[in-house]
Amino acid sequence: MAKRHGRFSIFGVLLGGLLLCSVVGVGLSLYVGLQTAVENTRDLWISMTSADLAEAERTVEKRLIRLADRNNWVATQIAEGLVNPRNPSFWTDNIPSLIAGETDIAAIGMTTPDGEFLGYDPKTHKFLRTKADLFDGQIAELFPETGPAKSQTLFPYWQSALRQVVIGEAIPLFQNGEYLGVLIQYLTLPGLSRDLPMQEQGDGRTAFIMVENHIIAHPSLSNWQRVNMRAEDSAFVPETLEEATSVLPQLDQIGDPILSQRARWKPLDLGDSLKLALDQRLDVSQVIINSTYNIIVTREASQSSATPITFGMHFAPSVFAAEGRRLDILVWIGVVLLIGALIGAAVIAHYFSRPLKRFSAATRQLEEGNLTSLPHLPESYITEFNDAATSFNQMVVTLNDRERIGRLFGKFVPPAIAEQLLASQSDAGTIPPHKCVATTLFVDLQGFTSMSEKADPQHIVDILNAYFTDATAVIEANQGIITQYQGDAILAVFNAVGELPNHADAAVETAISLQKLVHAKQFKETTLRCRCGVNTGELVAASIGAPGRLSFTVNGDTVNSAARLEAMNKELGTKILIGESTYRRLSDPSQAIPAKEVLLRGRSETTAVYKVLIDGIDDAAKDSTSPESR
Repeated sequence: MAKRHGRFSIFGVLLGGLLLCSVVGVGLSLYVGLQTAVENTRDLWISMTSADLAEAERTVEKRLIRLADRNNWVATQIAEGLVNPRNPSFWTDNIPSLIAGETDIAAIGMTTPDGEFLGYDPKTHKFLRTKADLFDGQIAELFPETGPAKSQTLFPYWQSALRQVVIGEAIPLFQNGEYLGVLIQYLTLPGLSRDLPMQEQGDGRTAFIMVENHIIAHPSLSNWQRVNMRAEDSAFVPETLEEATSVLPQLDQIGDPILSQRARWKPLDLGDSLKLALDQRLDVSQVIINSTYNIIVTREASQSSATPITFGMHFAPSVFAAEGRRLDILVWIGVVLLIGALIGAAVIAHYFSRPLKRFSAATRQLEEGNLTSLPHLPESYITEFNDAATSFNQMVVTLNDRERIGRLFGKFVPPAIAEQLLASQSDAGTIPPHKCVATTLFVDLQGFTSMSEKADPQHIVDILNAYFTDATAVIEANQGIITQYQGDAILAVFNAVGELPNHADAAVETAISLQKLVHAKQFKETTLRCRCGVNTGELVAASIGAPGRLSFTVNGDTVNSAARLEAMNKELGTKILIGESTYRRLSDPSQAIPAKEVLLRGRSETTAVYKVLIDGIDDAAKDSTSPESR
């Protein structure tokens, strides 16, 4: 690839990228195609299994939430004394409407502390009164210690009265502070599994549901029950809690070699992308049984319950081995496409690089600020390139027009005013009138009128232009705005447009800089001297004139006083005089000393004016005693 100044050309990048992608892509497909297909399909099956498990969890969770809500509602009714659970009519009149449509509830009832069961049988629609189940009785004895509580899901167990394995949803019942017993709804395991996507999948996956180390759903569970479970005998009554909960097989009893080897399961590395896509509660493991590699996907239920339920599926990669065979066909197709890609890469790289190179060269020239010789980008058959070229060409025209307007505008309007007018959304070309506290600087050349009478007019203009050029630079450097050139005088204002908190300091510093300028430099071989008057106060700033010819100016006594202070320099023999309002705003008042109490024209009272000391020009001690300063 061609390398220019440490960077690659677009042609080289496109050609090399296309070739590299083509060769490496097909080469990797040939080398790891089968493995990639297997892994991708494995991840797809894991994602599918994850979705099935999540749906199973949602179904179980909704079912248990309905049971819990029903328990909580009944407990509240009993606690408030609205119903009496000891009355058989409560069970036959109220309960049927509560469990309507719940075909998976084997029974609902209350186990009392004395070992009696009162409830309702949905099959016979009759009131039940019988001896409580052993496990239910133990639950009734334990619950008073917890006090009023929310409904809880119980570990699946054999319910001797119902003669089947159930999941219980239990809540303690209290009325007027008295413990009545525990309300239990009995959910059958077949009813629990009926609507779950956890049956035999028929696609090589085996689904199961675990509670701790016990199986409550598995394709082999029915066979195990027929062979091993004494619970089918209607006379079986468990005598201990262990017997009540032992009617379900443990993982190593169901005849599933994958589940029986749970201790050998090892976490499977899924890669970051799949990990982020899957639920954080999902665990994916792997185990090798009889030289067969198997994948196990499990999901811990999220609901808060005394019964931790785990949903799972396991499968072997052989279920998607057909994907590998399909890849073989794709590999041969890839070889053919690679040859065509190598030829097409050079053509495409050349075709796409030309407009990009032209665009890149033009933007570099634009970045350098050279607008006059920017090339006109040609049209392209590619829509995006053509749109970019058209937009770029139009942008160049706009920039040239804007730059020309700015150059012409800036010759007649102060830059700050020009910027504000250009930024305005209005075409009126005006600065809205406003009052503000600002500092005015009035500068006048000393003895220039008599000089003008004797000198050649062109020479006078050349001198003034040279002086105004440097003086304007000094004023604008200190954020001042020149509102008028009056013959050889300059009127500038600080803080009339924009915010300039230290406008008094800026105006005084500008006056000092102007004095140093005229003392250090000649203008067209002519020595000039100037006088400065500075005053601070409220003034009005606005655009004034006819609608078709406006100028920005400031008006007010503050402006007039600055002009009078400038003229007073001649009387007092000073170079810079500032008003008392300006003096009070200086951050360093020591740079000025009192000059005189004067009565300014238009004033009824005298006011103090101050002389500004100029390092290297004024001798403060001499000026304070010289006749010129009096």
